[in-house]
Amino acid sequence: MPADNKPLDPKPWTVHDLWAKYEDVAMHFNDLLIRLRTQALAGVAAVSTLVGIFTRTDPASIHISWQIATDVFALLIMFWVAIWAIDRCYYNRLLVGAVSALRAIEQESRKANPSLAIDLSTQIEHAVDYSILDKRSWWEQYQAQIGVRLFYLIVLCALFAGLLVCFWHE
Repeated sequence: MPADNKPLDPKPWTVHDLWAKYEDVAMHFNDLLIRLRTQALAGVAAVSTLVGIFTRTDPASIHISWQIATDVFALLIMFWVAIWAIDRCYYNRLLVGAVSALRAIEQESRKANPSLAIDLSTQIEHAVDYSILDKRSWWEQYQAQIGVRLFYLIVLCALFAGLLVCFWHE
């Protein structure tokens, strides 16, 4: 018996059991990424809306409002770039690591029982992978990357447009 006096699980883990646990971890990281992106987008949208509301104030203080709006948009741009950085340089790497571990288990499942081999993560990774070792055509690699890049780029362009409009009205 282990130190905590709980009996050991007499049934050993199968490859499929282990894969299911690893899949839970990968889905957790995927959920973190989705929440990070949607909450960041909601925050940027909310602050941008507030800037729009407060720039339509008293005509005597309109110059100060546009200066503040310009500063807010500059800060939102820095915030958006920081969100991109933590997404692509940290959370995405966690997800890639989890998928990599899943692929190793899937390879093991082919050895253990080829008729019940698991290949879900292998297929998903093939659809979205853009590593340096990727053997797909440039067009397939581009298609795999475009969604996340467009998400960040569209919002960044909108923030720059807001910054320019506010700066021009200053």
